[in-house]
Amino acid sequence: MLENYTYIDFDGVILDSQKRMLERKALAGFKDQKSKEQFDLYFEYTNNHPEEWEYIINRANQINNSVDIIQKLQSLNKRIAILTKIHTLYEMKVKVRELRENRNIYVPVIFVPPGIKKYEVVIPNNQLLIDDSKKNIQEWIQHGGQGLIFDEYIDVDTDSKVKSLEFLLKR
Repeated sequence: MLENYTYIDFDGVILDSQKRMLERKALAGFKDQKSKEQFDLYFEYTNNHPEEWEYIINRANQINNSVDIIQKLQSLNKRIAILTKIHTLYEMKVKVRELRENRNIYVPVIFVPPGIKKYEVVIPNNQLLIDDSKKNIQEWIQHGGQGLIFDEYIDVDTDSKVKSLEFLLKR
């Protein structure tokens, strides 16, 4: 029997692209970080300015050696996949290119479109999700999965939070 997959979020776990996107959104004049309308308007804006995604993703830094760890996990043939939300098709294209061409990551990448939950795209079925969104983790667990919140700023890993993907090398 095959072992389950471990799913790893992209933005805020692998790369600091989420933080960069929020900065670019504010610079484009969409300053309210709680307004769904402003997020929607910003993503509409990126459709007309695809260079936004190039800047956000191509210049993003890895978080706590996540890229290096994923490269090592893939060389060990571990069953990992990236499960990432996208807001536009161009963002999807840039993420794939960044992973494959610039980061040498060749694990499966599963995209979650707007308005859909991660647990709706991948059935959790006791599989592990590592995500920086507490809400995503709660929903994943409620639907039968295992989840860990990724928090790059904590000092020590706990039963529910990790600051690095390094623990996956020991599984």
